[in-house]
Parts: sequence; C-alpha cells; structure tokens
Amino acid sequence: MELDKPMIYGIIHLGSSTLSMRIVGYRGVNQIQVIEEVKRETSFGEEVFLNKKLSFKSIRRLCVLLNGLKQLLADYRVSEYAVYATAILREAENRRSIMDLIHVHTGFQVQVIDMPQEIYFKHFALHYELEQINRQNHQYLGSDFLFVDITSGCVGLTIWEQGALRYQHNVHIGTLRLLETFRLNQRESQDFPEAMTEYIHSIMRPLWKTISRFHPRYLVLSGREARIMASLMNLDMKSNMAMVRPEAFYELYEKVSRMSSPRIMNAFGLQEQQADSVLPTSHLYWEILQNVHVESILMMGTTFLESAAMYYGAKKMKDPALLQMRAQNLELTRSIASNYYYEPEHARAMEIYSQIIMEAFGAIHGLNDRDAFLLRMAIILYQIGKYVNLLDHHVHTYHLIRGIDIFGLSDIEKDIVACISYYDHKGVPSEDDEPFRRLPESGKMVALKLVAVFRLARAMDISRRQKMFDVSAHVRENTLVITYESQQNTALETWIFEKENELFRNVFGVEAKLERR
Repeated sequence: MELDKPMIYGIIHLGSSTLSMRIVGYRGVNQIQVIEEVKRETSFGEEVFLNKKLSFKSIRRLCVLLNGLKQLLADYRVSEYAVYATAILREAENRRSIMDLIHVHTGFQVQVIDMPQEIYFKHFALHYELEQINRQNHQYLGSDFLFVDITSGCVGLTIWEQGALRYQHNVHIGTLRLLETFRLNQRESQDFPEAMTEYIHSIMRPLWKTISRFHPRYLVLSGREARIMASLMNLDMKSNMAMVRPEAFYELYEKVSRMSSPRIMNAFGLQEQQADSVLPTSHLYWEILQNVHVESILMMGTTFLESAAMYYGAKKMKDPALLQMRAQNLELTRSIASNYYYEPEHARAMEIYSQIIMEAFGAIHGLNDRDAFLLRMAIILYQIGKYVNLLDHHVHTYHLIRGIDIFGLSDIEKDIVACISYYDHKGVPSEDDEPFRRLPESGKMVALKLVAVFRLARAMDISRRQKMFDVSAHVRENTLVITYESQQNTALETWIFEKENELFRNVFGVEAKLERR
C-alpha cells in the first residue's frame, strides 16, 4: 500500500547506549524516506545495569537531550511521533519515576517496549527486507533462516523454515548483562574469556535440543552489534547487508576472543562502548555457530530505530505486510500450544466464531483489531494447562502463559491473554482474583469484554464437534443475533450459550441469541 502524500512522523529510541531519533516520510514499507536522523552515545544503560536504576542527575540530563529532539521535531513541523524505550527502562527499578519526570519536563509519553515486542519490531523489518531481496534476485536466499538479535540485555532467536515462522525464544543474556555478571577485576583476568564461554553455554545449552529439529540455511545477525562485527571483518555494509562464510567469523573470533576491551579499542579503532560489546558478542555468535550449522552468515545492520520507524507506519496504514506477520504470529502460537495440549479443530472453530461476533459488534463497543488478535491468542492457548493437570487446568494455563515469551506481545497484552484463559469456563473477572487484579485499569475493561466474547465462542463448540456452520451475526433491536446451520443436535451448545449470555449481557448491556436457520 503506497500513499499519494507521505505520512511524516518521528520515532525516538531511548536505548542502552544511544539516544536516537529518525524523522521519516512514509508511503509504504518499501518506500520510506529518511528526512532526518540524529544519534547521541550515552552511558545510561550501563548505569542501569550496574545500579538497577537511573540517578536523578542522569534523568535530568536525559530530559535535556530529549528536549533537544523535541525542538528538532518542532523545527521540521512534525506533530506525530512516538517515543520508545527498551532495556534502559525495562531494567530500571525506578522506571515509573523516570517516565513521569520525562513527561513533566518534556511532554513526551514514553512507551516501554517489552523484550518480545522489541524482537518482533526488528524481526518484522528483517523478514521484509529478506523477502524483498529474494523477490529481486529470484529467491536465491531461499526461506530457511535463523535470526539472531543481540541487545544489551537479551538474545532473540527466531527460526523461519520453508517461509513459515517455526520457533522463537528470548534468552536473558545480552552484551551489557553479560559484562555486568562479572566484576571489573574478573573481566580483566586472563581466565575471563573461557569463563564467559562456559557461562554462555550453561545458559543456552537447553535450547539446542529443540533448535536441532530445524535446519536453517542462513544465520541472520542484526543490529548494532552485527554492524560492529562486520566492520571488524572489513565487510561493506552500505547496502545494509553483507554475506560471509562461517570461517570468516571464526578467523575474527581467534583474533578477539582473548583480547581485553582496551586492546580491542586500540587494535580496531573503536570507541569504548563499541569495544566493550565485541567480546560478549563474539562469544555469543561462537556459541550459536557451534550448535547451529549454517551455510552462510548474513550481517544485517538493521537497528531498532529503523525497525520501529517501519513498523509504526505499517501499523498506522494497516499494511498487508504487517497483517501477514500477524498471521505468522498466530501459527507460531499454535506451534507453542501443540507442545502442551491443543485441540486444533476446536480452537479454529472458536477463532471463526469469535471473529464473526467481533466483526458484528466489536467496534460499537470499543474493541479493535488488536483486541480481536489477543482473543485469538487466548483461544489457541487456553487449554495448555491440561498438559500439567486436568484439575484446575485454568490456573496452570494462566501461569504457563505468563511464564513464556509470546512473540510480539507486550507484558500487559500477555497478562490479558492469560486472564482470558483463567476465566475460560467459570467465574467472573474480579478484583479478588490475581489474574484480573494485576491488570492495569486500561486493560481490565478490555479483558472483561474479551472474556465475555470468549465464553460465547466456547459455548458454540462446547461438544468439540464443530456442529455449527455458515455462521453469521448481526445486531437487531439491542440483541446480538447469531444465526447458523447444522445437521446435528445442538441442544448442548444452545444450553451452555444461554448460560454464558448472562455474563455477556452484564458486560455489554445487550442480549446474545442463537438462532438456527
């Protein structure tokens, strides 16, 4: 989808080592013009990882820098923008104070991007770029990739196989987190490289059994760290991509794996922050390459700022590329569910019924496409607790959902999905229950509405026999009327639907009625 007139907006990123902003003109995901880009190196992330918080002195300095970016937005007459923070605020114990002070002193509302979201933003951009390269070069790259994105606090691993999203996992070890695991005197020891290698392997070892089921052809490395490593291998990154054989990386690894940060800085002409990231990055890459055997490595320098700028425009314009990614996201969630307990026919029937209901009246009652997506996630996952125990499976489901990373969902969205699953067949969302109580006020009403829709959809396939077909829904005289055809006895479905109608009526103030054609 391309616009006649570009949509102008700014994206600001509060990263661990940089504060950056990009102003773009968006016509489509394949036509984004960079109008202005600024970047300032900072040490805020290091302070947060060391002290678990940001000092008021640093917050004041951050506000000064942000006000400078605000003035630049004003100079370009840009009124639409978003301010994102990643690990720097995720990790800060005083993040609420930081966000409030930023708002008071700059007017900016900061959105904290949870780790699965951060990886999702980058992955969206990377996958789109690879699709474009394949399209232009007759699929010479194929469709089997392992994406690896390293941030200051995390490593994201995402596998695409035969063009489909098959696996995603985030490991809580990044460059800064690795460095701060060891004291300064330990990092200066000659034993440090070997100790880091063993430490990384101890954490990532459980992943390799699962990942060994897949056979990616390429390892795709992204972000700031990939750019730094590419520069050390003298690779040309002007096109934002360079391809090397694994042997080229091994040669570099032999050079840098036992060098201290000061030696790396002097040897390669790097800034201190860049040099500090080389050792943990090289060891992480080495660990991956030892356990995942690929033909080639693609170094792609796509940063969070670039990815967020693309994602923001795609979301605003409902670009088909984003909708395709969302469909892949659902397939990945189905794969997660199948590792526990999952009834695919039942889940797909519920997905269809819930979509029909949402399309009929959702917008009238304040529900949007994203809410419908969260509902589908809950439908796919709501039975996984049966893998643990049939007794109180809704409780087990709730804790399992909260304990796993769900690609593309924020922590709040994940809690909403878990809350819906907790009330899958009984009870009314109440402040007395942890799943509902822990939601923010903005999320409670969304969860309450989605639970009500969920229970109707579940009732319509309570027998797990998919009796209803050619289902449609419309609002008639303050009643949601759902019509269907069936060749079977639907007494059970009708009775349970009537029971669940009470919750629906109490939430939405309208009746729900099943009518057989």
